[in-house]
This record gives sequence, C-alpha cells and structure tokens, in this order.
Amino acid sequence: MSIKDPAGLAQYLRSGKRVLIMTGALCDEINFDGKSLLDYAADIAKRTKAPVAATGNTVNGLRERGVETHKSWAAEIVNFMKYDWHNPLMADKPEVLLLIGYSPTMAANLASSVKDAETVALGGSYIEEATYSLPSVKSFSEWQQELTELVKAL
Repeated sequence: MSIKDPAGLAQYLRSGKRVLIMTGALCDEINFDGKSLLDYAADIAKRTKAPVAATGNTVNGLRERGVETHKSWAAEIVNFMKYDWHNPLMADKPEVLLLIGYSPTMAANLASSVKDAETVALGGSYIEEATYSLPSVKSFSEWQQELTELVKAL
C-alpha cells in the first residue's frame, strides 16, 4: 500500500503505535547533497523516539549522532517478529517495523517476512511487500526532498 506523501507517512508514524526502526548498510553508503541517509535515519529516530536496531555497521554512526541503538542482525529481528519477541530494544513486540537503508530487494524480502506487524519501507523505490511505502522517485534529489519533508512533518 502506498502513502502518497511524506506528511501522511509522518501522521501514521505519530499514531501511537510501537515503532522499531531498522537501519541497513546503505545508510552508511548513500550521501545526498550535504546529508547522508544515516543523518535522516537519526533524525527520524530522534523525532519519533523509536528505538533503532542498527544492522549493517550503522551502530557507530548512529551513536555519534546521539541515537541510542543496539547492534542487531536483520534476520534476527525478523525472526523475533515471527516468533517470540525477546529483544533488549523493546519490551513488547513492535507494531510497526520501519526499514531504511536497504536495497529494494532486501526491503521487499524483510517486509514480506514480517508477521503480525505493519512495515514501512523508506527507500527510493516503492516496495509492494511493505504495508506502507512512498512512491518511487526518479532521482536522489527527489528522494532527499521526501526524506526532508518527512522529518519536518514528524
């Protein structure tokens, strides 16, 4: 399901549901004009006050940006979501899993593996398997604009 604009997605993320953010390796690799994808992930975490499962090697960069996080494995989080939730990040199982910093294929695979929770994929491509995903963009500048609007709306 698509949410047509970042403001609508921000409203959904502020709905009071338990959100867990998963940051993938692309957060460390994608740089926009003056800001990295990891900067946006940190801003989203701070504004939503959602815990962060730092996958890839994003843990140090998030901590440098003042975000409390826990080093995690993506498969581990998905397995906890499918079966018995027991993770130090949150006492209760998340109701929403927000994915940022994953390739479209990886985001689709992660989203389709999650059971009994909603998923949000924040990438440059629409992810059909996610519960919510912004439409595909044509350029990095469009993607950066969507992320900037989302952060401002949070």
